[in-house]
Amino acid sequence: MATVLDEAEVIETKRGTCPICGAGCYVQAKIAGNRAVSIRPDRTAGFPADCPRAGQAVDYHDHPERVNYPMKRVGKRGEGKWERITWDQALDEIAEKLSSIRDRFGPEAVQTMGGSYKGAGDASCWRWSNLWGTPNILYQGKNCGEAELLSEWAVYGDQTCIGNRAIPGTTKCIILWGVGGSMSMASQVKNLKEYRRQGGKVIAIDPRRTDVTEMSDLWLQPRPGTDGALAYGMINVIISEGLHDADFVARWCTGFDELAEAVSGFTPERTSQITWVPADKIVEAARMFATNTPGLIPFGLGTAELGKATTSAVFGKTYLRAITGNLDVEGGARFADPPESTRFREEMHWDTLIDHPLRQRDNISADRWPIASVRGLKAFRKAMEKVHPLGVGPTIYNMVVAPSAIPTAILEGKPYPVKAWILQAGNPLVSLNDARRLHEALTSDELELSVNMDHWMTPCGALADYVLPATDGLERPLLSNMWGFGDAFSASRRIVEPLYERRDDYQLWRELGNRLGQEGMWPDTMEQWFDRILEPSGITHAELADQPVPWIMAEPDYRRYEQRGFATASGKVELASALLAELGYPAIPEYEEPAWSPEGSPELFKDFPLILMTGNSLKWYYRSQHKHLEVMRKQHPYAQFTMHPDTAAELGIEEDSPVWVETPMGKVRQQAKFDAGMHPRVVHADSHMWYPERDAEGDAHFGVWESNINAILPDGEQYTDYAGDNYMRGLICRVTPAEGEVEPLSLHPARIEMSR
Repeated sequence: MATVLDEAEVIETKRGTCPICGAGCYVQAKIAGNRAVSIRPDRTAGFPADCPRAGQAVDYHDHPERVNYPMKRVGKRGEGKWERITWDQALDEIAEKLSSIRDRFGPEAVQTMGGSYKGAGDASCWRWSNLWGTPNILYQGKNCGEAELLSEWAVYGDQTCIGNRAIPGTTKCIILWGVGGSMSMASQVKNLKEYRRQGGKVIAIDPRRTDVTEMSDLWLQPRPGTDGALAYGMINVIISEGLHDADFVARWCTGFDELAEAVSGFTPERTSQITWVPADKIVEAARMFATNTPGLIPFGLGTAELGKATTSAVFGKTYLRAITGNLDVEGGARFADPPESTRFREEMHWDTLIDHPLRQRDNISADRWPIASVRGLKAFRKAMEKVHPLGVGPTIYNMVVAPSAIPTAILEGKPYPVKAWILQAGNPLVSLNDARRLHEALTSDELELSVNMDHWMTPCGALADYVLPATDGLERPLLSNMWGFGDAFSASRRIVEPLYERRDDYQLWRELGNRLGQEGMWPDTMEQWFDRILEPSGITHAELADQPVPWIMAEPDYRRYEQRGFATASGKVELASALLAELGYPAIPEYEEPAWSPEGSPELFKDFPLILMTGNSLKWYYRSQHKHLEVMRKQHPYAQFTMHPDTAAELGIEEDSPVWVETPMGKVRQQAKFDAGMHPRVVHADSHMWYPERDAEGDAHFGVWESNINAILPDGEQYTDYAGDNYMRGLICRVTPAEGEVEPLSLHPARIEMSR
């Protein structure tokens, strides 16, 4: 728990960023000695909304279960036996093993992965990977923004999907499609209230009732996984009724006739049969959006995790923005890229990876999912070169490997061996599908090196060879543009110096780089690297961080395509994408049902008659994080399974009782909760749940198999979308009562046997 000190002991107050999640909200922290003792929001610098998690930042920062020293495994993987070592020993041994692997298998045999957003930690990982020569990078953008972003690049050559908000008084209509409400986008909801007050219209598309659906003018409740059919049905209405922006389409779009033909079969009646949304509501939504411009469809995670059905869903949203003339207009879908007054793109060294003399192969999933590969990156760069000669900001999304390819490369050596795994701030055993196969890979002797850098001992950390302590948001400086998405940079200083032997994520890559042939490429500190990125702006990181509003923002600019064209090969919006066709995909994706759905697997559906959603954000947690924090665990101690009370009554299930949630891959145990706002045939299972109070011994790994829904979700090319993203919504399941009771919360430090 937080240390309680008298006010007189507090020496100073500093501004920094909250460590609780990746949003980078600014806080004012009271400091005693070198420890933060209290934290409050700093809305003058950028703290967009009240957050129930932020109050636990001090406990998070100095929690007794934090990893504070480098550790090396001394038993078998997963036994929980460790010895404390020095940083130099850890870095020397890791570098020696990486060098040996490169000599025998090539630089591509190293797989890097990052989890929750950590600013320079992400960017420095990509930078090291590019300089090293491995195209095998996995990070949290997979199963998140990737699918929608790649669809926008393929059609417009620019991105709109992260950060756009309705402008009160200017935006006339917004479609919040799978946004999730204040659980996941509190600042968006706060902005929405003012937007509604000024007369803006809201269409909410979500199978579950949320505070966003309650604020909407129109709520569509589709069967999970049918969003692509819904989008194509709305496009059909807009085109058939002549509601599209005919002037914009004629001047700036190619492939309109092909799109009209592709969606012609999605009449309101047929679309209703597929989606369960009444036909009149489909027509009403299409008319409302098309006739109230400027309009906006911001990014929503709900369409990113539908497996095969994701492809048409994200492209459908991309087409809707375009044919209504809402691209790069004030109040609509504004394009964004890092400010030209920075050196962000150059510092990532993507060109080095493309032309690396040691790299002989593309990434391990390139053959099946070429849009996210070196080949795909080169195709995008060629199409965009007139408008974006240096590439776009979030280039990483061109390169993220499909998760299902990693266990195959480790266990079977296909398409070539992966021998080393370096993970920072990630917990893929509870965030990726088919977790048992990943577990098999991470415990296999075929994996010669496994490194984990984190704040906590996690289920994945328990399987590593080395566990390294990382700084949190209070202990490291920040220069953030959210993976290159934004047209702004924000900055903050460290609030305190790192406690114990924690180090910045950047330092891992710098130290390995200096040991492995990248000497001279890495400034000594993160702050010095930030200064190099900011140099063209004429401001240092410290100067930016100390400004009253510590942001570099590009001036709003609209309709830039009128001067430069669109960043596609044709210079226009390509509704039938030449780039997709070049990479072997249909130029306009067809609607596909999810693999496990009433239509996709009708025989299975007879035995698993409920539609399953997972992965929604939880109020008290940030994905797999914060399970150690007592205040949060008391609010949500056990994985919850949400269903309509009438459905529960039919199955003999009482609220708060344990239930078995079963898919064709197996079953897990969760706690039943009721919500009359759910469709009676739709259920939701918590994801990312594990129990750090459990022992990290044997096969349990902190209870990761007890409630982890990802352990029973499928993975592989027959299930995923066009980029290889995981399939987490629109599945099928059955639920039955489980015997016993849900175990009471009993937090205690996980036992880690440490050799002295």
